[in-house]
Amino acid sequence: MEKFDYPVLIRILYRYGNIFITLLMIMNLIPLVISVDSNAILIVPIIITLLVIYFTNKFYFMLYKSFPFLIEADDEKIICTDFMFRKKEVVIYYKNIKSIEGGIFEGRLSGIMKVCDAETGICIAFSHRINNPTKLIALILSKIDKKLYDEKIDALQKISSKLRKK
Repeated sequence: MEKFDYPVLIRILYRYGNIFITLLMIMNLIPLVISVDSNAILIVPIIITLLVIYFTNKFYFMLYKSFPFLIEADDEKIICTDFMFRKKEVVIYYKNIKSIEGGIFEGRLSGIMKVCDAETGICIAFSHRINNPTKLIALILSKIDKKLYDEKIDALQKISSKLRKK
């Protein structure tokens, strides 16, 4: 059984990054709100700041639901544990994977990747910053359905051709 987890700094960023960003945005918002009486145009940056706070926290709460900080994989399943607010274990069997998307699976070099189980409807997300990501991606790709595998290999070939052009 292979174990995949995140380095300490990345773990802290994914767990508590929204708190830091929200505090910075609130500190930015306070002088804007105080000065809005003298200059009405400051409503625009206030709205933009509130939108940044909203979308940042929305993204992080989505991560908290589907982002395990420890992934264990063997020849037939992926076991996900150490979620942010839940003490649960999610098991996804390779034969039940209906979709894999995001990050390298979509032809990008980085980003959040998502694996969904057709039987339970549960999706888990992981980042390319996980320790040994190529091994986890290769393990997932080697065990999924042939049709889904062919689709994702095409995306990987697009990345390869982009890199060769540079």
